[in-house]
Amino acid sequence: MAKTGKRYSAEFKADTIRMITEKGRSVTSVAKDLGVSEQTIYRWMEGEKVKEHPDQARIIELESELKAAQRRILELEDSVTIPKKGHGTLRNATPEVRYRFIRDHRSEHPVKKMCQLFEVSRSNYYAWKNRKPSQRKQTDAQLVEAIKESHQASSGIYGVDKILADVREQQPCSRKRVHRLMRENGIRSIRLRKYKATTNSNHKLPVAENLLNQNFKVDAPNKVWVSDITYIPTEEGWSYVATVKDLFHKGIVGWAIGSTMTRELVIQALKSAIQRHRPTAGLIHHSDRGSQYCSKEYQALLSQHHMKASMSRKGNCYDNACAETFFSTMKNELIHLRRFKTRDEVREAIFEYIEIFYNRRRRHQSLDYMTPEAYLKQYINQRTAA
Repeated sequence: MAKTGKRYSAEFKADTIRMITEKGRSVTSVAKDLGVSEQTIYRWMEGEKVKEHPDQARIIELESELKAAQRRILELEDSVTIPKKGHGTLRNATPEVRYRFIRDHRSEHPVKKMCQLFEVSRSNYYAWKNRKPSQRKQTDAQLVEAIKESHQASSGIYGVDKILADVREQQPCSRKRVHRLMRENGIRSIRLRKYKATTNSNHKLPVAENLLNQNFKVDAPNKVWVSDITYIPTEEGWSYVATVKDLFHKGIVGWAIGSTMTRELVIQALKSAIQRHRPTAGLIHHSDRGSQYCSKEYQALLSQHHMKASMSRKGNCYDNACAETFFSTMKNELIHLRRFKTRDEVREAIFEYIEIFYNRRRRHQSLDYMTPEAYLKQYINQRTAA
């Protein structure tokens, strides 16, 4: 069973501090997103000499609030173009959707002009506006807000079932109703692309036996970890990401990023997982047959911590599918949606995706639509109560 205490790497601490000092986030919001106490973050900042005097933390928070206010001003200025952008889609929407848009933007644009633009009569609009909504309509409106909140929090990648799981935490509703409201309000999930794995297994290094044999069901944390590497393009060149995933709760327990795909990269990812989760002896570590994982240094690290090495069979893409699915998900939900200028941009994006979104917010169908962190906490609480 996993130990309760957590240790964080220097890279994790540095990435956390950068979110505050460079991206304008407040200590409170970063602490909430990462599940770390504010006092811990202040201690890290003090260690990095960010706090040059006792009032520095307050100064940082005020600067963060100022940047947030400036971003809000820009968002409000951009909202002027909303009717023009929505012209084509709203003309094909139901009258109620068009009425709602006109009502929400009547302080910015004349009602008469918007009615003409969206081909609805003013009398019908005002009749709709002054009509007292039914209880069902009121509930629908509340559900739509919850649906939008879930959709936006997932950066548009959640489909009906995961949005339904989010919405049901606030109020009961059926899948059919959520699907209808999404359709009526033009809320769609992003289409996902297939992931192509690329690893080099053409080497003469020793290869471990396949201990999993595609049996990916695990009954406890820190029993089976799976590892893989992927690449991300930037204008500066390739960035490579190595991850370690726990098969029980599907969370990423360790990761590393660098400019070269070397054994040092995967060793760094494994060390971060060991440091944070401190597994007991006997854990199975599964990977493909890539030279990085077969290297003497990597295998020595596994032996040092009494882990059992397991590797995919040659030419069988399904043997390591459990690890590759994470990269498929990450590329569809993050990498394919952005263009990165620098490797630093990639590092920031990967840090936020893994530590904030994937581990703590993203629901998994195989976990009964729970997040990895919630699923692990549920397991620990059940074991404690037993």
